[in-house]
Amino acid sequence: MKHLQVVFATRDPFGLIQVRQDRQHTVRTLHFGTPVEQGRYYLNAPFTLGFEYQQTVFDLLMQQRPARVLTLGVGSGCLNTQLHMALPECRQTLVELREKVIKVAQEWFHLPEELAQQAYIEDAFHFTLSNSERFDAIFVDLYDDIGMPTQFTSDAFIQPLLDALTPQGTLLINLWQHDDAARYVLLPWLRREATVQTYLHTMRSSPNWILEVKHR
Repeated sequence: MKHLQVVFATRDPFGLIQVRQDRQHTVRTLHFGTPVEQGRYYLNAPFTLGFEYQQTVFDLLMQQRPARVLTLGVGSGCLNTQLHMALPECRQTLVELREKVIKVAQEWFHLPEELAQQAYIEDAFHFTLSNSERFDAIFVDLYDDIGMPTQFTSDAFIQPLLDALTPQGTLLINLWQHDDAARYVLLPWLRREATVQTYLHTMRSSPNWILEVKHR
């Protein structure tokens, strides 16, 4: 988007965090030191998700109506906020590496306080390996200022997530179509696994894929 001005900026050990806003005060965006949007919030339409891939995930979750959801990578938290509004009885577990990202999501993108207070400030890989809970849905949205780190497309990361699903649970992963690790490592591995079935949802507005994985 053009004509966005920086209205807030802060740093943590991982780099720059910026909030930008247009002059008409209609849209607010989150950035990690690059022009790439990590979150988008419409000030005059707060219940509209900013990205098609988020709407796809939300629609899939609403079809399932899960009781417990794990989100790895929070960003602006807009999807979590929408889910909280639609399914207030759903118990959400949020995992975010950067504490300041949670604070920015709360202060600038209206992440509910109860979700912010329950967020784990932890590396997603470490959380996954130590987790003993089960979830009806898991959403993976792990990107930095460059892209999705390759460790998050490895079987060492994905298998514990599959193990953490309830029998009818769903794993949803936001992928970038041009990511070689996703195309040539993650997808072929999952498609060879006899115990799961995969569905790939393509976006019209961006090169995102939402990979949906379920137990057979």
